[in-house]
Amino acid sequence: MPQRSGGQSVTERNLDIRQSGARDLLAASLKAHRARSGLSVRALAKAINFTHGYIARVETGTQMPSDSLARALDTHFETDGLFMGLLVLASHDGAPDYSRVALRKEREAVRIQVLVSSVLPGLFQTPDYARALFSSAAPKAPESELDDLVTARCTRASVALDREKPALYWTVIDEAALARIIGSKSTMRNALRHMRAMAERQNIVVQVLPFSSGAYSMLGGSFTAYTGADGTTTAYFESFGSGDTVEDPARVADLLQQLDYAKANALTDSDSMKMIEKYEKEYEHG
Repeated sequence: MPQRSGGQSVTERNLDIRQSGARDLLAASLKAHRARSGLSVRALAKAINFTHGYIARVETGTQMPSDSLARALDTHFETDGLFMGLLVLASHDGAPDYSRVALRKEREAVRIQVLVSSVLPGLFQTPDYARALFSSAAPKAPESELDDLVTARCTRASVALDREKPALYWTVIDEAALARIIGSKSTMRNALRHMRAMAERQNIVVQVLPFSSGAYSMLGGSFTAYTGADGTTTAYFESFGSGDTVEDPARVADLLQQLDYAKANALTDSDSMKMIEKYEKEYEHG
């Protein structure tokens, strides 16, 4: 593992520097392209079907754009993936506005609870799986940038789950994340095998929410709850390309209630392992 200082690895510190620069560049690029096109913030917002307040916050650097906004900007300004590439670099983990607060909470958490509806949990992703995700978001990103992003994601997993006192980790995964091929069948097979191996640890519980369970409140999004040593819980949720960190106790309690409902409708951990193994074998022989 890269040498650590002050709770961060060398790679993480380098990415913090690059992340800040990419955020500033993204905001400046939006302002420059909008001005060059002669559009006001309101006019641009109307042209690409987003609110002018949202555009203004992105332009001033106070909020990161969602994937859908970044793609809309690239399409409107014909910038050939510029905004999507900057978004991937700026967001550190490839997730829109995944705040440094959430990343710090993850490093310090004694318990982490996760619900994902479309991809495998970040802390379980293999390097090949993570690279395929990042490449899909920014297909023209330099290999060195992808290397840094993959390293950062793997470092996150190590910090949270491989430390002397690893976090208690409970994740609920929509069956869709098992069925969707990310990268290749070989990539999926290895990723699912890795996840099953991780699930054998005493501190980790994995449940699958099968297609047969129907709809649920967080369908199409993801949710993570970080509980610290003092018992306080911070939540992060993401849906349709936008995310938010939540610390208000009432809102956190409501999100945890929704997570509990998903747990209640998911398969048991043993049945979940059987389903994951079934998909793994299909990718091996398919």
